[in-house]
Amino acid sequence: MTKSRQAGQPIYRIPTFGLYGNVAQPSAAGYAHIEKISERAPVYGWEIGSHRHADLAQFIVVTEGGGELDLEGARHPIAPPWIVWLPSGVVHGFKFKTDTVGLVLTVSVDIVADAIRSGPDFERLATVAGEPRCGELLSAREIGIDVAGLMQGIVREHGLPRSGVNTAVSASLVLLLVALLRLRTLASLDRHLGKAQASEFRKFREFIERHFREQQSVADIAAHLNITPHRLHSITVKAVGKGPLAIQHDRILLECQRELLYTGKAIAEIAFDCGFEDPAHFSRFFAKRAGGPPRDYRKRLKR
Repeated sequence: MTKSRQAGQPIYRIPTFGLYGNVAQPSAAGYAHIEKISERAPVYGWEIGSHRHADLAQFIVVTEGGGELDLEGARHPIAPPWIVWLPSGVVHGFKFKTDTVGLVLTVSVDIVADAIRSGPDFERLATVAGEPRCGELLSAREIGIDVAGLMQGIVREHGLPRSGVNTAVSASLVLLLVALLRLRTLASLDRHLGKAQASEFRKFREFIERHFREQQSVADIAAHLNITPHRLHSITVKAVGKGPLAIQHDRILLECQRELLYTGKAIAEIAFDCGFEDPAHFSRFFAKRAGGPPRDYRKRLKR
């Protein structure tokens, strides 16, 4: 195939390709390919006609330019930075602006399956991997993952004859899927709270992540965020059904559990590191929320 179809020309069946324009053949296990949008799109006048891939999935990041995505008949504007996830079998096409910049990662379905199975979030990642998605790509500060940096890392892996390339690509794909999961969660939060309150909730979570060891009061946290304690409480309850202090305590507990399980620190040292001046207070805090004292928790999980 040398050109996308002319406007008005009927399609009698949906084209199925390997990479766009290439004859569809069963993909080898562990297949992975990454290329710039500018490597293939100009050949077709920056218009990629509607098509699908039988046993390949694609992860696309658009950093400059833009255009329009046709996803199962629905048209979506592409406004960089933009992300697109296409599971196998999904019908899609693109009309890119000239000189659009971005990367297209294509992987065989077995790599996707292996990536999903490799972690504890199997069910949630499986759900995300099975659904097409497009939308704004948020920054690493907002979702904790540098998606554009990951894609560039895959480019470097793909371009050199190294051992373990497929393992590295699979590991990167796990993080890309986690990024999709977080973007999906944030989009749901926007719909539930509205953009203004969702933004304030995200700022609160970011603040807690940076400062939970300080164990600040709700009033002090609200002051840092330039909102009232009442508004902060209302937003967090609406978002996750918990007040801000409970959320902060959850984060402190998680860190304490990590320290007990993965380090050999003394319990008094962990207490101090997590913001407790009195180890006895720490033990009471931990036992109330974890069902037993920290020493028993460590023994039980390290057996």
